[in-house]
Amino acid sequence: MKYYFITGTSRGIGKAIAEKILLNNSVKVFGFSRSCTIKNNNYKHTNIDFSKTDNINSFKFSELDNPEEIILINNSGILGKLGKVGKIDNENIINILNINTIAPLILMNKFIEKYQNYTNKRVIINISSGAGRRPVSGWGTYCTSKSGLDMFSQVIAEEQKVLSKLNRIIIYSVAPGIVDTKMQEEIRATKKEDFADVDKFIEFKDKIQLFSPNFVAGKLINFINRLPVSSLNNKVLIDLRKDF
Repeated sequence: MKYYFITGTSRGIGKAIAEKILLNNSVKVFGFSRSCTIKNNNYKHTNIDFSKTDNINSFKFSELDNPEEIILINNSGILGKLGKVGKIDNENIINILNINTIAPLILMNKFIEKYQNYTNKRVIINISSGAGRRPVSGWGTYCTSKSGLDMFSQVIAEEQKVLSKLNRIIIYSVAPGIVDTKMQEEIRATKKEDFADVDKFIEFKDKIQLFSPNFVAGKLINFINRLPVSSLNNKVLIDLRKDF
């Protein structure tokens, strides 16, 4: 049996990944989001609000009997309200960092604590963003939240390198490109005074230059399936548009 733990399964990339995986009967998917939109006998949903750190602190990964693979996909994330530093709400900063950075970091910490000594294939995939690898005016908190996710991923990879091949956990932080999700709708609805390049994102939509969630999900699943039981993770930060 293959076990997947996926955050943000109510819509977008997370939902697309879960639904594609569930086409295979020999999998069990544990989904985490504030609402359940998937019905499948092999799907177990946990209602959780990642903006509240107490919720994630109380979560525990379960013991698994003879798993073939254990995969954690940290997909849940929000853009938050865009705006230049000095004009953004402090609660907005806290909310974005809780969901985009603190929650996945805690989940990774718990995942590694629980499954480090297993010897089957174990993989962590973090859904990052190109915005975490370059500055974007008006996106200060979002850029920072994804940059932190990237760095934590790289630190984990360094720590896994010194372990025996059997115990090593594989980790990648993936920038999926521009995907046609709710987040893109929020970007296009932003005022130009808060995000100067909003017209560029409107053009992406008008010219049909966005990836679909299903396309991204398929790419990610194929990538995970091709991974060996262990890896040295020499390149942790990858880009779906260039590296897949």
